[in-house]
Amino acid sequence: MIIYKRHRAECQYSGKDRNQSHRCQCSIYVEWNVNGKQNVMVVRDELSHPVSSWTEAAKIVADKETKGSAPATKTASITIAEARQQFIDSKESEGNEKITIAKYKLTLDRLKEYCAEKNVTLLEEITSGLLLTWFDTQEHWSAPSARLSFHARMKTFFIFCTSRELISKNPMVAEGFKQNVRRYSKDAKKRRQETISPLDAKQVEKLFAACATTPNITAANRSRVHALMLLQRYSGLALVDASCLERDELTTDGKVYRVKTNRQKSDEPVNNVIPTFVAEELLKVKNGNPNYFFWTGESLSGSVSSHYDKIYRKVFQHAGIETNGQLSHRFRHTFAVELLEAGVDIRKVSKALGHSSVTTTERYYAKWNKAQQDLLDDDLTGAWGK
Repeated sequence: MIIYKRHRAECQYSGKDRNQSHRCQCSIYVEWNVNGKQNVMVVRDELSHPVSSWTEAAKIVADKETKGSAPATKTASITIAEARQQFIDSKESEGNEKITIAKYKLTLDRLKEYCAEKNVTLLEEITSGLLLTWFDTQEHWSAPSARLSFHARMKTFFIFCTSRELISKNPMVAEGFKQNVRRYSKDAKKRRQETISPLDAKQVEKLFAACATTPNITAANRSRVHALMLLQRYSGLALVDASCLERDELTTDGKVYRVKTNRQKSDEPVNNVIPTFVAEELLKVKNGNPNYFFWTGESLSGSVSSHYDKIYRKVFQHAGIETNGQLSHRFRHTFAVELLEAGVDIRKVSKALGHSSVTTTERYYAKWNKAQQDLLDDDLTGAWGK
């Protein structure tokens, strides 16, 4: 069994080093061979802390050799890169969407890069402290909701690694991670409430008018975007659902038009009547695929919504409307808030939005719930007279 140091990037020494005169705080590794297979792992003391002392490391390794207990386990030498690939292969075999796989790859590649900077290459070397420090220094996910998603992806990865015995202990079970989730959840709720920004009537008219005059948009896209904005405004659909709407999901009994579809995000049903002029505008839209109003049907659903999101940005800028960090979703907010301010029961609004629970609707729109406030006012004033 051979012991050596693998120095961190910031250490005065570099690379793999067996020179015991080099006294630093970098971890010591042990390397050994079992049945022709090379194994590598960090030397740890009784408390499972990495060892940096040559004398201590030599004693620990000598004890294990004497006892014949060299740690030739499955977790001994698997690298972060190997664990990442096994995890991605597993997710792909489960049939996850390409966008989901791409997010996992991006997150784990960033983990691998950070660990490489800290001279950590083995999965078993990843500690709770290292992960918590990395989480706190991440600038890629500044929004609380993005941090929650990032945390969830990492948690899924380490649960996989633990279940496959690629790592002996899940580093994400420390209390610090639970505190992070609570903090992110609280911040995300606050951010959601701050970013709900419905459009007023004048802003809506400006946007509809700007569809015809915004530069660098083709004539075909002008009519499509105008129809798409109308659809969102009067149906409450999210952009991905509106842009992927099938023609047979617009139905009529000869008098009333309605949109009957299922949300891409939750598969919850939406069955909303829409004004006749909106339906007529939709039916005028020319598209290469006769099955859809706006989508070619050849790309991912996320790609078509991303395409129209870019055009929306141009229209908003041309109309002089601030985005407040949101574009298309402001039409959905406008739809919901208009109904609530008109006194429509929030449970009905929840159904119209395709939310799986009225709790979701309340989380976003509680302060506009006029009907509930009116009932509360009546109860309060009624109680005064008793």
